[in-house]
Amino acid sequence: MKRNLFIVVIIPFLLASCDLILKPRDKDNEVDLGDKKVVLGTDKDEKGCVTSAGYMWSEIKNGCIRVFEEGYRLAPYKNEAEATEEDNEQATLNAYIIFNEEQDKAELFLPTSSKSIILKRESEGKPYVNNDWMLESWKGYVLKKGTEIQYVSAIAQEKKFVGSDKVEQ
Repeated sequence: MKRNLFIVVIIPFLLASCDLILKPRDKDNEVDLGDKKVVLGTDKDEKGCVTSAGYMWSEIKNGCIRVFEEGYRLAPYKNEAEATEEDNEQATLNAYIIFNEEQDKAELFLPTSSKSIILKRESEGKPYVNNDWMLESWKGYVLKKGTEIQYVSAIAQEKKFVGSDKVEQ
């Protein structure tokens, strides 16, 4: 009786397990990036960061980081006449900043650039600057290119609702 149970239950289970183990798994982890396919975890940039997992090289941290986990998010700035609902839903348009321990450098990660920009400040209370870029601390953070505001921290954009149709400023 035990022998029949072994043949009927155990052997089919073992054969099914071998079939699952021996199947190639690369297809499960493939991502289609247009004209080329990338197996997740194998696409490293020149610094060794796995870009498909969201890692980017940080000069300040001297390693691979996920800026959306470690950085401060800056949303694109549009005045109310230019803003659309679609703009608010575009998470890929966000910029991120991280700071060094001394707080005298800020690293800027823009959505349109694969390299970061290091901004420096002369002393506490002064803005972080690099060429045309300037990061000021005002109700959160404001990032300007020249005199034009490009990004603001999400905190600066939030509006509070007080339970009625009125928006609290």
